[in-house]
Amino acid sequence: MTATQSAPLGFPENLYALMRRAGVWIMKGLLALSIIFMAGVIAIATAAAGIALAAVALMTRLSGKRSEPATVYRETADGDAITLEARKTPRGWTVE
Repeated sequence: MTATQSAPLGFPENLYALMRRAGVWIMKGLLALSIIFMAGVIAIATAAAGIALAAVALMTRLSGKRSEPATVYRETADGDAITLEARKTPRGWTVE
């Protein structure tokens, strides 16, 4: 097979086809890299948001402010004052 049979227009036509194929492969590679990069950016942004949310929750928890004040019940029995204090625990309410 001669060069004129494989490419009727000669050498420049083969070079142009080679450049087009190389361009297609380069564009596919750039697209793949951009998809991987964006997935990484999204993962880092999600992790940063989760860490920020956890930090705010921890600061709120450790700030010392109670969202519900302790409930105080006062009862009298036979003239004596009895004071009961109720506080919330993880297992429920405790009366002291």
